Amino acid sequence: MTEKRRAMSDLLCLLPYSRPYASRIVLTVVIMLAGTAISIVLPLISRLAIDVYVMEADYRGLIRVILGAAGLFVLMNVIHSLRARIMARVGQDTIRAIRTDLFVRLQTLPVQFFDKIPVGKVVTRLTSDVDAVSELVSNAIINLVVDSLKLVGFLGFMFYLDYRLTLITMAFLPLLVFAMTFLNQRIRKAEDAVREQASVVNASVQETMSGIKVIQAFGAEEHFADTFADKNRQLLVFGNRAVATFAFFWPIVDLSWILSVAALVFFGGRWVIEGSTTIGTLIAFFAYNGQFFGPLRGLSQAYRIIQRALAGAVRINEIFATAPEVDESLPPMRPVKGAVEFRGVTFGYEDDEMVLEDIDIAVNPGETIALVGHTGAGKTSIINLLCRFYRPQSGEILVDGQNIAERELISYRRQIGLVLQDPFLFSGTLRDNLRLGAPLAADEDMWGALTAVGLNDALVEHGITLDFILAERGSNFSSGQRQLISFARALLADPRILILDEATAYVDTLTEQKIQTALRTLLQGRTSFVIAHRLSTIRGADRILVIGHGAILESGTHDELLEQRGEYWQLCQAQLSPYTDQPPAGY
Repeated sequence: MTEKRRAMSDLLCLLPYSRPYASRIVLTVVIMLAGTAISIVLPLISRLAIDVYVMEADYRGLIRVILGAAGLFVLMNVIHSLRARIMARVGQDTIRAIRTDLFVRLQTLPVQFFDKIPVGKVVTRLTSDVDAVSELVSNAIINLVVDSLKLVGFLGFMFYLDYRLTLITMAFLPLLVFAMTFLNQRIRKAEDAVREQASVVNASVQETMSGIKVIQAFGAEEHFADTFADKNRQLLVFGNRAVATFAFFWPIVDLSWILSVAALVFFGGRWVIEGSTTIGTLIAFFAYNGQFFGPLRGLSQAYRIIQRALAGAVRINEIFATAPEVDESLPPMRPVKGAVEFRGVTFGYEDDEMVLEDIDIAVNPGETIALVGHTGAGKTSIINLLCRFYRPQSGEILVDGQNIAERELISYRRQIGLVLQDPFLFSGTLRDNLRLGAPLAADEDMWGALTAVGLNDALVEHGITLDFILAERGSNFSSGQRQLISFARALLADPRILILDEATAYVDTLTEQKIQTALRTLLQGRTSFVIAHRLSTIRGADRILVIGHGAILESGTHDELLEQRGEYWQLCQAQLSPYTDQPPAGY
């Protein structure tokens, strides 16, 4: 299938979004046909007024014709206004439907999809690409039909009035065809380049704003400003190229119209003098000539809109065509107790570079498993696989004997609690953030979770209630408080499997001690996986797995691994007190 046919196929896949509004579209077509009929008839009325009533000095008849023409003209404009309002509403409804489904679809896509496409480009697809398709629905399709009918009607009446003048008008169509084909293709390519570069600029803005603290901390504003200026300058180049190409289009269209008018004046005036045609016919022909080139311009505009919509549809359908992570055909995950097993799991983010090789792990319900190792050893990869953010290249992961790859994803993840190293809080109230995994949680349950993580007293002291509004990413809380809120959020969901990925990285020692005290009660009967670089936080784990070079190097309790004086012992030695040469408190 050619690229153009694929694009057309992608576009046709989106047209069903307008199906609920078919009655409005049909109504629009009907009233536009009425408007088209009026626009075709009006020049004939002008011919009648001149050749009959003016030439015969019938003023009363002339007034009647003028009033009738004025009434038709007003009716035609009312019809155009009504059509514009109806189709604008259809276009907005179509935008809403596509954008809503697109957003819902984005949330079901696997994490790998977002690893490859910057957020700024995703935002562009939700905005300008959807707008391009909406413009097609609200304007281009209707205009394409109506303008085509107008052309047929105008040509028919033009030949009826005077075939010679019609042939003169059509003699200048090659110029217009050139503008509508060659130049339009160049305009489309230029506009595609503009939209693609605009998505690059959007991605740059999103990345810069997300990392603004780091940029300002390192004084790198000038570097990022220069980088953005380069990308923005390239957008300017593409924009100027599109404008320059488009600047040739309308002059050629106008030139063809002006030349045809000049030819009509010369030949039509000559034939009026000779008596082979009438003044009324010539005046009517001037009106038809102007209206004839109008639909041709409209068809050209519709062509450009279709080209933009085709490009947008390709990018939109790239999202719809991506297989969702959620497979609703799979059976739901039964309630679990927390037995987890990795069987021969091999995984890599790229197929040619494995991060984990033939991993075997067996965890009993209620056990606390700590994962330690150097940065890049594969600890987080194990957690990502357990959460099913990624799928292994080989092997399987079982929870209570159920292969998680063969179970419904939502029912599985609802039984998992996750606290990441970088806590993410959403704009809204504290209550909204806490209820993320437990929508029906009562206020007392939320305060209980906040108390369990040692945050209740600090909130009460500052008069913070559950209705407190969080700024973007919870920036009006400290890093440690954000971490504690995300921790309480996970506990409130009452998961059977709790995952803590450096969950105490941003809390002070005193707060960490409070959390450890709470965890001894809260983690009873709950399987938990803990990743920590501060080894004091995982000393009490039932088992510690030392990960390195994509494999499990050591396994055992804290004391057992210290006795082996192996990899774990070396990690502990790296955290020895520089003054006492003894392990820090808690070891």
